[in-house]
Amino acid sequence: MFRPFRLIMIAALALGVYAGFIQTPTGARTPDAFDPEKVAQFELASWQAKHAKKDFDYYSNTVQMLREQYRYSWWKAALAGFYVSRATTQFQEMHNRFERALPDLEDAAEVEKSWLNAKLDAPAVARAQLDWMVTRRMPGLDTVDHVGALMANEYALRYGVPQDRVAGATMYRAQAMAIRDENRESPDWAGVSKALTDSYRSLKNGLTKRSRF
Repeated sequence: MFRPFRLIMIAALALGVYAGFIQTPTGARTPDAFDPEKVAQFELASWQAKHAKKDFDYYSNTVQMLREQYRYSWWKAALAGFYVSRATTQFQEMHNRFERALPDLEDAAEVEKSWLNAKLDAPAVARAQLDWMVTRRMPGLDTVDHVGALMANEYALRYGVPQDRVAGATMYRAQAMAIRDENRESPDWAGVSKALTDSYRSLKNGLTKRSRF
């Protein structure tokens, strides 16, 4: 028989496993259930960490951002965060053959698909995401309007809604990236924060109008 102390330790261990790998944030498991301000805050922190070359902080904030946005368990958030972080970090170092980032982008989309029971086409979503990522590195094509339009194509595929429902969100997001990159030495983080928050507010409004899940 287990002694009371051992029973307490086993219960504490089980609770730790549950909290660390299984427990999900409160709220519905739907694409529009996130808190725009919280998601924007975590993404801003991840961008700041990447700018400061703090890889662990970048990964940590990416995980928290994905957990908040998609209501993932910690395990799913850590898995998706790994794919997203590896894809973006490796992409940043690429100068050609950008399609090498596709497998990780697809894997991240597959995590989202299975978690939300969505009907998204993970390879198509990953390809659309890579399209605007590459375009942002092409002088003359990297305007906010052009990148935002390409990003709207990705969002439409990802969330299963018409592009006009997400176009405002993607324009704000493209603007946030442009503000961040305008002064690489000392980015206007306040401006980035506002644009990201506006982006997620617009996204939530667009998804709340009509969701296919």
